[in-house]
Amino acid sequence: MASADSARVLIVDDEPEAIATLAKFLTSRGFVTDTASNGAEAYDCVMAHAFDVVMTDLRMPGMDGADFLARMRVERPEMPVVVMTGHTALDDDERVWARAGVAAVLHKPLNLREVSDILRALAS
Repeated sequence: MASADSARVLIVDDEPEAIATLAKFLTSRGFVTDTASNGAEAYDCVMAHAFDVVMTDLRMPGMDGADFLARMRVERPEMPVVVMTGHTALDDDERVWARAGVAAVLHKPLNLREVSDILRALAS
């Protein structure tokens, strides 16, 4: 695993502006970022590269975040995952996420300082 100062993070979201903002912020904090706009693209990235943490949205067209996580866990069960969601009523069951190996659930709009703190903790 890389040091927290150079951790490689995959950001998965179907909103280009959200990806750009998060990637720019994390890069300015020393993280190395890669991006994917849906679950299928994210799965291909995870199979091709080593990441210290994956951050994924849940609701995306095509392969959504939950399907991506289930498929990824077969090949990369140890990879830390942070879920980003704006759907608190449906996606807030922490026991379900704990069983799925999710390290943290962050609610949109994201608090960027909180994101950075969580990623540093997971990458160290």
